[in-house]
Amino acid sequence: METEIIKKGFKNTIFVVLAQSVKFLLGIAKALILPIILGVTNFGYWQVYLLYMSYVGIFALGFNDGIYLKYGKYDYDQLPKPIFRTSIKLFIFTQIAITFLVSILILFEPDFNKQLAMIFASINIPIAGLTGVLIYVLQVTNQLKKYSLYTILDKAIVLVIILIALLARTDQFILIILADIFSKLIVLALMIYSCRDLIFGKGVALGTAIKELFDNINIGIKLMLANFAGMMVLGFGRFIIERFESVEVYGTYAFAISTINLVLVFITAVGLVIYPTLSRIDDQRYPSYFKELNKVLKILIFVLLISYFPLRIFIERFMIEYILIFEYLPIIFTVVFVQTKMQILINPFYKLLREEKIMLAANITGLIMAMILVLALYFTTRSVTMVALSTLIAMGVRLYLSEIYLEKRLGIKGTKGIALEIAGIAIFIFFAYQKNIIIGLAGFSTIIMIYVLTQIKSIKKFTKFFIKG
Repeated sequence: METEIIKKGFKNTIFVVLAQSVKFLLGIAKALILPIILGVTNFGYWQVYLLYMSYVGIFALGFNDGIYLKYGKYDYDQLPKPIFRTSIKLFIFTQIAITFLVSILILFEPDFNKQLAMIFASINIPIAGLTGVLIYVLQVTNQLKKYSLYTILDKAIVLVIILIALLARTDQFILIILADIFSKLIVLALMIYSCRDLIFGKGVALGTAIKELFDNINIGIKLMLANFAGMMVLGFGRFIIERFESVEVYGTYAFAISTINLVLVFITAVGLVIYPTLSRIDDQRYPSYFKELNKVLKILIFVLLISYFPLRIFIERFMIEYILIFEYLPIIFTVVFVQTKMQILINPFYKLLREEKIMLAANITGLIMAMILVLALYFTTRSVTMVALSTLIAMGVRLYLSEIYLEKRLGIKGTKGIALEIAGIAIFIFFAYQKNIIIGLAGFSTIIMIYVLTQIKSIKKFTKFFIKG
């Protein structure tokens, strides 16, 4: 039984990774073509929209996360649809009310273009709220093919608009924002149709629905706050730069962050499969899966870091306006290592063990450290590089505090891999800062090749362990 679950999980992973490959190609247009089309200033306003839009999920108050945790072992046909129908309608009503209140507060923003970007971001609150419910339903019920299709479609619609903007030689960031919202509405409409039996039809009494609404919020709010705190570890520095630097400086920094997301597309795909797959196996096997995943992730991530060098070559040749990015891009790019481990290893196991409180505590610790370091170093030096370094340190502390706790919780004897990982990160940063890109690429690639060759046994063991179960 467990072997079949793991094999099914691998099939889902392969499909989602293939789908994410298409998403990756589409994402290149947003991450690398848009900065060229819009220019530094308008790209900065586009990134302001993305910054605030990325946090609209907190206004769901954990309702989505409650569904994710509460119904994580259900198949789609087992879901209590009448309860879903009425509670979802109540949830949408709260999202619309919150949107109205947030929009009023945004009117106090003095920069008109920022105000526009933030208003459009707030419009995403009910859109993201309902989309989040349906996305989580598709994830926990292992309908990852549908999920992948919808995420690709979202990017494809925006890509078409970007190509039109390129042909029309327009640099209006509002056009791209409207395209983004339009694409999300189209995808939401398709998801509603696909999951229509969760929304339309006979419901339950209002009292029952209210109880379900608050029950899901009560279950999910700790996870939501933990995710929010985790996002803020990376995002706090962005808020500081957005508030205290010019929109051009912020746009450049935000562009650096967006390069990470290109690499993390595939990591997110694997992370989507881990939780619903492992939640269906015997929890006595969790320690074994944790150890094997941890071992192979080191290899995967160090190989992924090589992608920095071709990216640097592209930016140097085609995006001269953003050349100052290299003052801090190597540091920011190292976040790939931390985020990969958090998404594939740490966060899924926090959820599997129902340790949302500990997850929240670890993320708050990381956030507090980020706030202290960013505020102290930025206002002392006024250096964006110091913001990047502070963010990396805080994220690293959060990662390793979490890893040490989970190993103890699972009864795993502490590994010596943390020192190796930190050394590997330092080596990457050293070669990434080399003025001669060829020397940097050759040096780091050689070290990684040697490292991979020494880990062949671990790779074979991992493959055998996960495929045969």
